[in-house]
Amino acid sequence: LQVAAINTAMAALTKTVGVFPRERAIVDRERAKGSYTLGPYLLSKLLAEIPIGASFPLLFGAILYPMARLHPTFSRFGQFCGIVTAESFAASAMGLTVGAMVPTAEAAMALGPSLMTVFIVFGGYYVNADNAPIVFRWIPLVSLIRWAFQGLCINEFRGLEFDHRNRHDIQSGDQALDRLSFGGSRIIDTVKAQGRILVFWYYTTYLFLEKNKPKYQQVE
Repeated sequence: LQVAAINTAMAALTKTVGVFPRERAIVDRERAKGSYTLGPYLLSKLLAEIPIGASFPLLFGAILYPMARLHPTFSRFGQFCGIVTAESFAASAMGLTVGAMVPTAEAAMALGPSLMTVFIVFGGYYVNADNAPIVFRWIPLVSLIRWAFQGLCINEFRGLEFDHRNRHDIQSGDQALDRLSFGGSRIIDTVKAQGRILVFWYYTTYLFLEKNKPKYQQVE
């Protein structure tokens, strides 16, 4: 489940940071001509990428889910696909911000995966959120990897009962979630968090594009 969250996020991020810095040069020229403003451009970009952005996570989930023999119900399969799709859009929004921060696609390809690596480390698998140093406690709250991993774990483990031999063994899926600090959480909470992350990155992209827009001399 952690690898699924990482793969989905990295695929969406690299797809965006590899293209957007080149696209930004065209957008800057068209904005300077007054063809459109920044707000409608970002909104149209979000709407236009919905079919493409959703196709890969859905295809990925359709292949992975039966191969990994995850919870064999259609409702949980649908929730799995919904979680990775929401994560994909959040990662794409993060890629837009990275592309708006740096001048070239090469710099974006270097910066984007570096930032994502921090989110992977604090994604809930390698470092438990409750055990993270106090100074880093905010990172799991903004890590799209962590929220996706949490949602996938809740979707998979909640309600399961495990065969066990010893009293100290994990006996249920709820106990497994408690060990990951995901106990008491709901899938809807993870989806809302992904939505907030998406809005934050789009807003940050807007601010960077507005601040870094090129200035041209008026022709008289």
